[in-house]
Amino acid sequence: MEKILTVEHVAEILQVKAITVREMFRDRRIRGFKVGKAWRTTEKLLHEDIEAIARGENPADLPMPGTAVPAREIEVPKRGRKTPAPASAPVKKKAKADSTKTAPAKAAAKKAAKSVKDDDDTQQLLF
Repeated sequence: MEKILTVEHVAEILQVKAITVREMFRDRRIRGFKVGKAWRTTEKLLHEDIEAIARGENPADLPMPGTAVPAREIEVPKRGRKTPAPASAPVKKKAKADSTKTAPAKAAAKKAAKSVKDDDDTQQLLF
């Protein structure tokens, strides 16, 4: 079984910072895979990628082991982006509130506010 390397191990080997290694994985300058949210690669892949870079080749053009498709041809869907609705889709409209139902509620609110105002005036006189 091949030895699996973390971002920190790759950073030590390449003598760069860990953030640089993460950018290299994202930009596909070196081949790797994700385990959860963390990037990983193998010693064999890393050495092949270093040799390819030395020859002036792009490691992303090299196939990943166990796949027949080069890494660049795999389309990964973006998370959190919604596709726009087709133009032919009907647009739902919100129903308007019936004004006759709200009139009694408005009248009751005015009456309550007036009685509270009267109470406030009375309290002010007492103090």
